[in-house]
Amino acid sequence: MKRFLKVLLSGLFMVVSVYGANSMMTLTSRVKPRLTIHLADGVTQNIPLKLCSSQALNRANHLSYTTNGFELELVFIDQGSYVECNGTVLSTDGGEHCVTVDLAIPVENLFSYHWDQNIDDSVPITATQSQYSEYVDIATQHPPDGSFNANEQSNGGYNDLVGTGQMSYYPLASISSDTQGYAWAVDMGLPLVYRLSVQADRGVVAEFDLGISPETQKFPNRGHFKLYLFEHASQWGFRSALANYYSIQAEFFKKRVEHEGIWLPFTPLFTIEGWQDFGFAFHETGHVTNDKGMDPAVPTMLADKQAPEVYSFQYTEPWDVQIPIQTLGAPYATVIGAETIPEDHLQYFPSSVTLDKQGLYQARRLETPWFKSGWAVSITTNVDPELPSPNRFEYVLRTEISPALALDADGIYFDSMEWNWHHDLNYDQNHFKYADYPLTFSKSANPPRPAIWNYSSEYEMMNQIADEMHGAGKLVMGNGFGWTPFSAGILDLFGAEFSWFHAADYDSRILQFRRSIAYQKPIVVLLNEGFSGDDFTKAPYDGYRVYFERMLFYGFFPSFFSADASNDPYWEDSKNYNIGRPFFKKYIPLIQRIAAAGWEPLTGAKADHKDIRLERFGSTQELYFTVMNTSESIVNTEITIDYRALGVSKPHSIMELIAGEGLGRVKISRKHVRFRLTLPPNSTRLLEITG
Repeated sequence: MKRFLKVLLSGLFMVVSVYGANSMMTLTSRVKPRLTIHLADGVTQNIPLKLCSSQALNRANHLSYTTNGFELELVFIDQGSYVECNGTVLSTDGGEHCVTVDLAIPVENLFSYHWDQNIDDSVPITATQSQYSEYVDIATQHPPDGSFNANEQSNGGYNDLVGTGQMSYYPLASISSDTQGYAWAVDMGLPLVYRLSVQADRGVVAEFDLGISPETQKFPNRGHFKLYLFEHASQWGFRSALANYYSIQAEFFKKRVEHEGIWLPFTPLFTIEGWQDFGFAFHETGHVTNDKGMDPAVPTMLADKQAPEVYSFQYTEPWDVQIPIQTLGAPYATVIGAETIPEDHLQYFPSSVTLDKQGLYQARRLETPWFKSGWAVSITTNVDPELPSPNRFEYVLRTEISPALALDADGIYFDSMEWNWHHDLNYDQNHFKYADYPLTFSKSANPPRPAIWNYSSEYEMMNQIADEMHGAGKLVMGNGFGWTPFSAGILDLFGAEFSWFHAADYDSRILQFRRSIAYQKPIVVLLNEGFSGDDFTKAPYDGYRVYFERMLFYGFFPSFFSADASNDPYWEDSKNYNIGRPFFKKYIPLIQRIAAAGWEPLTGAKADHKDIRLERFGSTQELYFTVMNTSESIVNTEITIDYRALGVSKPHSIMELIAGEGLGRVKISRKHVRFRLTLPPNSTRLLEITG
């Protein structure tokens, strides 16, 4: 008979041989769901659910629960290597509700497991800690320079919690024991506010913050979610869980980029002296710009065709409309009126501007050095392509995307994906009928009521454009990527800008996440603030070495832009890039080499020093390891690589490629290769192993 899924005997899953539908009952009867209804003034109501007749479950592999006014259905699908759980919560009274759906699955011998935090860290699960999670606070972004629609009675919708105010950092969670690993994960194609955790008294837990409304025509009075449950090898913990997740969600981790390199923001390529030295691959530009480095000047996108290794991307930032303003203290009614907003934008505002909880436009005051006035009003827009015409999506298509495609741009570049507006909550019920994804709510609103998470509208537009670009053999790039995982699944490459002075912008936590969520897709980064300091302008220019080696460790591509994302860009000052040229020539070809081989989560390698990190690139034919010393001291370490586990024949050569030299004494057994390596403080080494 067919084997359903090999799992724990009495825990997260079961070992189930499918002789009949009763086996599914054994699995799902251990799921303990509950609903939390969010009411006014922060009050919540926990509603117990009663399991309906098991006969329906036995026939259709589903569980139905009911209570006064709500029904919850869980459908379990055997997908061979994993179980897919599709959940729907239905309100039967036809009203609006703010609901957290909470699924808990007990795990036998839970305290024999570790909570896998990320690719490098895990902690034992003990009874002394009630919950294990990797959460990020999620709230509407307060305007950095003030709000136009705030008053004594209202904060303008800013700083309100999105859902219950927290969301998981990763789209999957993992626990591992000495013998077994288990994971639970969300679908990368369904943008929801969710949390994945372990609770000591309940087991593994998944939560979803859903808004339910009769106005969502595509799923009236409903909210839905999806959860994947699967095993993984215990030895490598989170890394093994990632490897299985990539297989389950293969469509979202497909690599389409054919040649890789660094990110060039705006500056025309041929104006850079000796541009071939820098490894450019991704040019962020626009259809209206010309490359004056060519004689005569031609449109930048046509000029880029003379460099086949460089992709040109059309810039767009459709999530808001930014209008220059002269008077910072102007009242809301003036700022959103015809005195400020040009007619071409006013035409689509009635259908596309998002509304806050007061029914006002979400309007921020921004300091904008890219405008002559230095200040602007930013008004958040819903870019759902299905909104009534004329709409914001059509405007961006007509004025930016279509003209670029007429010049045969290689792709579309979305800027500022996770800046001010991505966590706005859109309470406009006229927009609900067009939503493709479930609504959420704000627990801090009084009273809470359903709203569109603006990020889901952004995702809807990006997804449609990505489908069209991929169908035409083109690409989609995004900037401003922070931690919300869903866009990573539809973009072909993404990155972020950072400051040299803000360690959190480039610490291990965020770099681990970006590598994990990208799999083998390119990650590109721009250093904005700091490249004019001594680390980059005075010999020995150690800022370049530290920056480039840290990016090389993860296989990321380092580049530069501007301290204020506008003025004095790095690539328009030959003094800057001529200092950097030797570092680009040394490191970028190495990063291109390992990126082409492809990052793999399972390293098969360990170091005997706590401050040493290891990553693997490539497989049996082409195998590379990056080794990083994260400490401030010189470290001498022994590295052991299980080459048999990686499917590699007995190595005959190990080279260190940054210095371009062989290693000293290497011990090779039938399964392992061992050698010692000395690393200076905050440095990286790159090893090539050939069999």
